[in-house]
Amino acid sequence: MVTNLPVSINKVLVTGATGIVGTPLCSKLAGLGIQVIAYSRNSYGSDLPASVRHIRGDILDRAVLANAASGADVIFHVAAAVHGSESTLAGFEAMNVTGTANAIGAALGADAMMVHVSTVNVEGFRTGALKDDYASTKARAEELVLDAVKDGLDAVIVRPATVFGSKSGRAGQIVDRLLSRSLRVLPAPSRMISPVWAGDLAVALIKAAELGIVGKTYTVAGPVMSTNDFVRTVSHAAGVPAPRMSIPAWAILGPLQLAWWSRRFTRWTPAVSVESVRSNSIHDGNTAASELGFSYTPISEIFDRRQAR
Repeated sequence: MVTNLPVSINKVLVTGATGIVGTPLCSKLAGLGIQVIAYSRNSYGSDLPASVRHIRGDILDRAVLANAASGADVIFHVAAAVHGSESTLAGFEAMNVTGTANAIGAALGADAMMVHVSTVNVEGFRTGALKDDYASTKARAEELVLDAVKDGLDAVIVRPATVFGSKSGRAGQIVDRLLSRSLRVLPAPSRMISPVWAGDLAVALIKAAELGIVGKTYTVAGPVMSTNDFVRTVSHAAGVPAPRMSIPAWAILGPLQLAWWSRRFTRWTPAVSVESVRSNSIHDGNTAASELGFSYTPISEIFDRRQAR
């Protein structure tokens, strides 16, 4: 059931606050004069505004999380395990499923609205296109949120597509390597994606909280383009060289499958799944932009050429 419940936001908790999405979200919230509690496992928060209070804590520590959420009007649940940061199903389940359950508990305990950051990969999992641990555990996390809504939780779900940042170190694997001039070869250049800037996603998350339509799910995705066009557009905007070589998707599937098979021994997980390389990631984010009242920033306006020098 979808219920309109406009929210007055004075204090918020952001999990995963020092990551690619959490950092700009905290900054934009603080810029609105909102009291922000940044919650993350690491203390690397130098990019956060001075007004933001950082609490170092694990999403699996229910007591610390509940204490951090005390008095919050909204909990933005951003923390998640993704490919490249986690290598086992148990790890994905802990962060994405148990972590979400803990965030739900904290929101209920604080009588706060929850804005749950999911992923468009959930759609792929439900259609059978994606079968990896990330997609499956994020789908289960969504189910937990929707079940909790039926039991009285005020929650909104936002599904971003391919998220990229604009600051080196928090830009996503490909853009980070591009900005550092270390992207020599571009994999799967013809794969179609729907890239969304983390700054635009942050705006969408805040708008979703303010609108407060309980039980609503939004897909936030920028204009569709090939990976090659995306990289070259970012390259031109940031003033850094684009890779001169590329490898088609079919040529990397074998090594990628081997890397996934051997992760139980290497404890290393590739940043992409085999299924994601085989399939395009085409999503329409126009409905969310219209309903939430924001627009996607052109890539040409996002990057500061000075930071990439």
